[in-house]
Amino acid sequence: MKRALALFSVLAVLGFSAFGIGTFSGKWAATVRLLPSASLISNSLTINYTDFGWTFTGVLNLAGSAADTFKFTAKGAFGPLSLTANEWFSVPNAEWMGGDLATSLDFAGLSLGLTVRHWDKDYADFFYTDNKPWYAWVWYPDEEPCQTYNNQAGMMYILTATVAPVDLKVRFLDCSFGIAFYDTVITLKDLGLCCGISLDVEVAFSKEGGFEYADFTGIEIPLCCGVSLVPEIKFYTNSKEVSTDLKFAGLGDACFTVYGDAIKTDNAWTGIDIYGWKIKCSLGDCNYIEFLTALNVSAVENIVGDIFTGNEFEYMKLGFCGAGCCGGNYTVTLYAYFNNVSGTLFGLNRIRGVMTIPVMSNLSFTVDFRHTLPSTVDLRIGWTFTF
Repeated sequence: MKRALALFSVLAVLGFSAFGIGTFSGKWAATVRLLPSASLISNSLTINYTDFGWTFTGVLNLAGSAADTFKFTAKGAFGPLSLTANEWFSVPNAEWMGGDLATSLDFAGLSLGLTVRHWDKDYADFFYTDNKPWYAWVWYPDEEPCQTYNNQAGMMYILTATVAPVDLKVRFLDCSFGIAFYDTVITLKDLGLCCGISLDVEVAFSKEGGFEYADFTGIEIPLCCGVSLVPEIKFYTNSKEVSTDLKFAGLGDACFTVYGDAIKTDNAWTGIDIYGWKIKCSLGDCNYIEFLTALNVSAVENIVGDIFTGNEFEYMKLGFCGAGCCGGNYTVTLYAYFNNVSGTLFGLNRIRGVMTIPVMSNLSFTVDFRHTLPSTVDLRIGWTFTF
């Protein structure tokens, strides 16, 4: 009996070792708001297992809301054929939401791909909306296939082929009524014309409308002062659109940036409209001070993203870092935002400080303090733990 148990133990260890060749890794990241009231902002756990060239990943987003999800991903290859599979599940409802399977093959300059996507009718809207906090898996941000059929469960098959300079994409849709052709797009990129000028051509066909359009873009003719002429011609079945826009690439070097656009009047370039500017001065390896002034707030934010609130038009940012006590570098970023409403010193409206401190080589904490004058305070603490 003892020999049998010993033999069983040896076989068990050898068997576990055989299946335990792979490695586990992961990350836990969370953010908690402490002021003005305690609440959980985000909470994400990621676990990866890699073995025999394959990686299996599970991502659990659990913040106590209706948007909590679990995502499972498998990624690897069978010889020259790569494969990626994703599945999404609703945590509150314990239901399957949708999934996809994508394959691709590259051979002798030719790239072929096939993607199959499927979604449950109860979660169709999730796959059509691009403003969810962690729904980076949006498939159709600008269209809603199967919405015509009262949010039916759907499947889409996407065939792609690429051989420079041609890209081909063909899509088939199944809204629970059988597979049918949906649309196709043919793209030719960087077709050389002359004088270093290239051209992009995109032609689209669909089941509903047949020939949709032929779009000629990508031409950029430099003029001067960071301004280029960007013409575009788009042909439809019964009309044609011709535009001659002007592109403003900006002025200055890495330390000085001007935001603006070229002014066009009756197809003539008549000047440059300055939206604002940014000055960044380096004070050391990772220490700097930065100023940004917006003369046209909405236009600047269209370029750099949302940075102001209310009547704010200017900020000052100070950043510095240094060696952490346990490896890595700590970073500190301080912000001061100014508005054009009197009543506070220099028009100061909001201050913010973000500090990231590595406690261990695989653990770091972030403190995010926000104060909107005169009395609104927001304090958040976050952490990232890798293993």
